[in-house]
Amino acid sequence: MLDVQVDEFTLVLQSNRRPSYIEGWEDLANRLINEFITLSNLETVLGELKEASRSLPHGYSHGFICDNKPYYFAIAYHPDFIQMGICIKFSAHAWMEYRKQFESLFNKSIQIHQFLNNVSNNALYTSRISRIDIAIDFINEKLNVNTIYNQLTKKNQMIKTAAGRNNNSDLSAITKNKITSTFYVGSKGKNIRSLLRVYDKKKEQIETLGVRYEEAIICESWVRFESVFKGAYAHNLSEQLKAVKTDVELKDLLVSALTDRYQFHYAKSEKLTTYTKQMINLLNQRNFEFNTPSPRNNLLEQTQKHILNGSGLFPYLFKVWHIWGDEGLKKCVTFLQNEFENYEPNDDVLSWLNKYSVLYSKQGYPFK
Repeated sequence: MLDVQVDEFTLVLQSNRRPSYIEGWEDLANRLINEFITLSNLETVLGELKEASRSLPHGYSHGFICDNKPYYFAIAYHPDFIQMGICIKFSAHAWMEYRKQFESLFNKSIQIHQFLNNVSNNALYTSRISRIDIAIDFINEKLNVNTIYNQLTKKNQMIKTAAGRNNNSDLSAITKNKITSTFYVGSKGKNIRSLLRVYDKKKEQIETLGVRYEEAIICESWVRFESVFKGAYAHNLSEQLKAVKTDVELKDLLVSALTDRYQFHYAKSEKLTTYTKQMINLLNQRNFEFNTPSPRNNLLEQTQKHILNGSGLFPYLFKVWHIWGDEGLKKCVTFLQNEFENYEPNDDVLSWLNKYSVLYSKQGYPFK
C-alpha cells in the first residue's frame, strides 16, 4: 500500500497594509493573528493558545503556542521586523491532531488545500507556505532502505529529475552496524530549497515510541520518502495548493512535487526503478482518499519500557526473590507500595499530568 501525506508545514502571513510607524505593527500583528485563529477555528480544534516568548520559530520573539500539549504548534511575530510577517508552524503531530479533531467536531475531513483556502478568505493579509514536507509511504511493499542506499553508493542506481537531468545532490546516511536506516539526498543546510529523506518509518516509530507506534508494530515494513521544500519551491507549491479543488488533485500535486525532483533509475538500463514507478502510478488513481492518522501519546509507554528494561527494578526484585523467595518478594512489593503512598510529586510531575492526563484517560490503559 502507498500513502501520501503532508507531514509538516510553515505558513507566513503578510499584512495587506503597512502601519505608518513601527510601533503600530504589534497591534496590527495581533489583529492578523486573531483573524487567522477565527478563520481556522484553531482554538476550537486544538484548544486555547497561550502567550509565549520562548519555544517560538527561529527569529521570532513574540507569539502564542499550544501550551501543555504533546505536539508543537506556534504563531509568532517580531515587533521590530514587519517584513518577517506572522509565522505559523504546524509540526507533523499538530497537523495530524488538527485534522483528526476537525473531522470529529465538524463531521468532515480537511486537507491542506481546504485549510489554506479557509484561512485566506479575508482582506487583512495574504498567506503563503515557506516550508512544506511531503511524504510518500510504502507500507508492506517489501522495500528496504539499506538496499536502496547501497545501490546508490555502488552507482547501480541514480537519481534524476522528471526532465531527465541527473540529481547530483549530496548523499549522506545514518548507518549503524553496517545497516543504513536513513539517508538524505541533498544538504541539510539552512538555505537549501529542497531535501529528500528516505528512512525506515517502522523502525523510527518503534524505537521512539512515536505517535504512530501502534500502526508501526502491526505492519511488516514501512519506508517513507519525505521531501522538504523551502523558499521559492514552497512558495510555488503554496499557490498551486490554493487552486486545488479535490483530494485527487491534491494527491497529484503532492506526488508530482516529489517525483519531479526525485526519480530513481537503474544505472545500466536508465529505466525507472520499480518503487519510482509505483509512485508515478499514483497519478493514475482517480479514486484516491487520504487517510486521517490517529496519533497516540506514548510517553507513559516509554517510562514503562524503561522500568521493565533499563531501570534496574526487575534485577533488584530478582535478587530479593532469589535470597528470600516468594515471601520476601511479597514483603518487598508491599514495602514499595507503602513508600509510594508517602511519595510527594514534584513540579515536573504535576506539569506533566496537567499536559497529558486528559489525553491518556481517553486513550485507555497502556498496560499491555
